Amino acid sequence: MWVRGRTVAALMVLAAIAGGAATWGAIQAGGLMPEPELPVMSVKGSESPEGLRQGELDKLNKALDLIGEHYMLPADRKALIDGALQGMVESLGDPYSVYLSSEEAEKFTDTTHGEFTGIGADLKKENGVIVVESPLKGSPADRAGLQPRDILLMVNGESLQGLSLSDAAAKIRGPKGTKAKLKVLRPGAKEPIELELVRDRIPLETVKAELSPDGIGRLTISQFSLNTPAQVEDELKSMEERGLKALVIDVRNNPGGMTDSVRKIADRLVPRGKVIVQYEYNDGRRVQEVSEGTEDSDKAYPIVVLTNKASASSAEILAGALRQSAGAKLVGETTFGKGTVQISYGDDLGDGSLLKLTVSKWLLPDGTWIHHKGIEPDLKVSQPAYWLAFRLPRDHALKRDDTGEDVKNLQQILEGVGFPADREDGYFSEATERSLKEFQRREGLPVSGQTDARTADRLEESLYDQLQKPENDKQLQAALGKAREMAGIASAAGRISSPAVESIGG
Repeated sequence: MWVRGRTVAALMVLAAIAGGAATWGAIQAGGLMPEPELPVMSVKGSESPEGLRQGELDKLNKALDLIGEHYMLPADRKALIDGALQGMVESLGDPYSVYLSSEEAEKFTDTTHGEFTGIGADLKKENGVIVVESPLKGSPADRAGLQPRDILLMVNGESLQGLSLSDAAAKIRGPKGTKAKLKVLRPGAKEPIELELVRDRIPLETVKAELSPDGIGRLTISQFSLNTPAQVEDELKSMEERGLKALVIDVRNNPGGMTDSVRKIADRLVPRGKVIVQYEYNDGRRVQEVSEGTEDSDKAYPIVVLTNKASASSAEILAGALRQSAGAKLVGETTFGKGTVQISYGDDLGDGSLLKLTVSKWLLPDGTWIHHKGIEPDLKVSQPAYWLAFRLPRDHALKRDDTGEDVKNLQQILEGVGFPADREDGYFSEATERSLKEFQRREGLPVSGQTDARTADRLEESLYDQLQKPENDKQLQAALGKAREMAGIASAAGRISSPAVESIGG
């Protein structure tokens, strides 16, 4: 979550696309943000601002001179200054505070215009490695099985070790239709896995909606950008006019975004005078943001918020506000746990470079800080293991008696497409071979019992098709069931079944 600084140029963070933009830590969505009604502009550190003291300035100048005089190769002076500033910010130990050089900031700003392409994953740098915070729904990263907290080791044979976040993003991004071959270390896996993604255009749409015949609405918000509140308002009005009886707000894989955006949405759903969020600054001062309410916010209908481990930042603000101040219930998984606020400063540095700094904590209405903890749902629902499946290898076939993470992944995919094997421990058993042959037979493929390229393609396509069907989404069906219960609707008739309700990340 970020807010506009005093003179920051109007920027749009498009979910750290890892393509078309320099990727910023956990900046997640954004837009041409109006001045927020928060006192963050006057926030100052515990010490009065001051420039470098003479001794500090002398030390830096001496280091610059020594490099210029004695380093064995010509040194780029601008790169040295940028490196010093980047090191200064990194020394804060905060993955959400970032310095971008003028070139990086320009690429970042370019994403506010027209289309852009990439893999569709929100990234951050944590403990020196590049970590996936959230793949955008329907993006190449999502389709290939990239998961939150995956560590990116290599792209197209080039190591990402030791690179800055923006440099890593520069290697990952690329033109539409080109391939990004990633080597990924997944938490809990014994060995790295390899994924091949085809870069694509990342659409900017942030809101999808669908209403079932029995009056249960689903509103999917993929991120909080400039126009998200207007889209939410349009969809809510449409559903209300058509007989909305209960609402499911799906913020799974929503990495956050603009504070002003989430406040406007909360105003629409939280009763007037109720607390939406609190902000705590480094002097201990707390400021509450209270719902201004609207005429429509007086329309009472039950609300369920659907979350997972990639629901972060502003998505958590909305979930927490709706639960504590509007009586909503949370269904799904514990959220990500990002409880800090950033301000972006652009023109202040004078050369087009940009500095994003964490300036405060944000707290739930009751004062709880959820940083690194997340928000636990009222009803915990996990997806089957095959929802975490990743791309099958293409450089070799998986066959009888093979072992490893790729085989385990194959077994999970087979279950997801309706041909479960006898095990999911990564050993290619006789029963695994039999299940694979049955799948090949159904699909009209050569019945080899091995994962040749055609079989791998069809397995992945079949699984993806299954995952797009709302009736196969355990978390969604649990949320819809809870909404019906809260609305007093006894049956599950009229289930939402259109795949069009699926969120497309921006």
